[in-house]
Amino acid sequence: MRAARAQAVSGKSTSKTGVCHKQHYSPFFPGRLFLFVLILLASAKVTYAQTDSIPVSYVYIDSITMEGNRKTRAALILRELEFAPGDSLKTSELAATLERNGLRLMNLGIFNTARINVQRWDLASQHITLHITLIETWFVYPVPLFELADRNFNVWWKEFNRSLKRVNYGIDWTQLNLTGNADNLKVKTQFGYSNKYELRYSRSNINRDQTIGMDFGVSYSRSHEVAYATEGNKLRFTVNPDIWQIIQLSAGGSVLWRPKLFTTHRFTVEYRALSVADSIARFFNPDYFLNGSTRQRHLSLLYNVSFDYRDIRPYPLSGWLFVAELRQNGLLPGDNLHIFRAYVEMARYFPFWDKRLSLETVFRGRASLPRGKPPYNNNQALGYGGSFVRGYEYYVADGLDFGLLKTAFHIQTFSRTFNLGKFMPLEAFRSLPLKVYISLNSDFGYANDPHYNDLNPLANHLLWGYGLGVDIVAYYDKTARFEWSWNDRGESGFFLRINTGF
Repeated sequence: MRAARAQAVSGKSTSKTGVCHKQHYSPFFPGRLFLFVLILLASAKVTYAQTDSIPVSYVYIDSITMEGNRKTRAALILRELEFAPGDSLKTSELAATLERNGLRLMNLGIFNTARINVQRWDLASQHITLHITLIETWFVYPVPLFELADRNFNVWWKEFNRSLKRVNYGIDWTQLNLTGNADNLKVKTQFGYSNKYELRYSRSNINRDQTIGMDFGVSYSRSHEVAYATEGNKLRFTVNPDIWQIIQLSAGGSVLWRPKLFTTHRFTVEYRALSVADSIARFFNPDYFLNGSTRQRHLSLLYNVSFDYRDIRPYPLSGWLFVAELRQNGLLPGDNLHIFRAYVEMARYFPFWDKRLSLETVFRGRASLPRGKPPYNNNQALGYGGSFVRGYEYYVADGLDFGLLKTAFHIQTFSRTFNLGKFMPLEAFRSLPLKVYISLNSDFGYANDPHYNDLNPLANHLLWGYGLGVDIVAYYDKTARFEWSWNDRGESGFFLRINTGF
């Protein structure tokens, strides 16, 4: 059937500011009320009556044509669709099926617009021809690099007084769709507060059936500053401008197997080599790599499987996601680190009222073996990357294990597409879709730290944060989130998160 797809194609192409306020009041009443509303709407079900007297009708796909794929290969586009020439679709579900598959093409990250319409419909035989209209995105992004050296914008704004000395600069070059197979090449050169040099290439299909992909990369980084310990659930730093206090080299490669549209298996081999200054390992924190060691070397093996049925990956409103990962750090007897970790992520998105309202529920969890003391550098849990409890952005909670439940209502308040015309010299960006959502958020998190918890009271303690925000989604994959959040310590603050989509 996949081979028939390519033969049925005609015409390959045509031309946070962070201000924290303490408030001494009980947050439990509004928090409980908000949680009650979350549970009530999550459990709501609508039953549709069906009768056997209404016959089910079908349409039959004769062929699929496309335009606008000036660089992208037609076979790649057809591989992403749930249907092929010769298949039949329920007439009553045709519009929803075409919209859903248009979003699947957008999830490739190489189109600004992807629409699937019925080009011809023979009412007598119920045979149709489908037409895909595409606008490819701008593929070359030589972006001047200007980023913060800290965990997030709010930490830099509040705790380091917006110091421009803590800024990294350079060039982040991304080449999307390098050969027309949705393959990406990334080259990064970073200077300033810390240095980083990175090369990475990924391609989702390398075989004829488009079921096997690969990626590989190498990176080298060094910094004058090291977070050597956690006290009061905040990172403690030391800076020495005369020497590089931490140096890291990493290299790895992955093989991807995608036997079905929504299922991906990933097998990864990775090597890491780290070294820190003598003062870090022998004076500031002998547990940094354990036993006062200044070096850590290890080979790792990872297996990751994902089932991704989300409609819009950068900002999902319906569907679900399941991810499981098994990681063994340390494969050789001479490796300095031996830790096994199991990670799981489950997300479900419930749409209401034609997706103008959506309930998001995301759970993440991790467990580690053995249960002995890990190196401090390998004890990160909540507060790093995307695993955080809203309202606790200024803190971290380290540990061997963690659990995190994030819930949010997204209420659409604005949706419009702007035609920028001659004001935008790049054709790919002349059509600007813009949506605005109000979000109501509530998060729970727990980090289990049996070894480094003496000076960190948030470890081994249930954390709760909630609040509201405004989310702006532009060009499908670029988001800006403005949130005001509270935590169960009576603290509140304004937080900003931006994702440029590449």
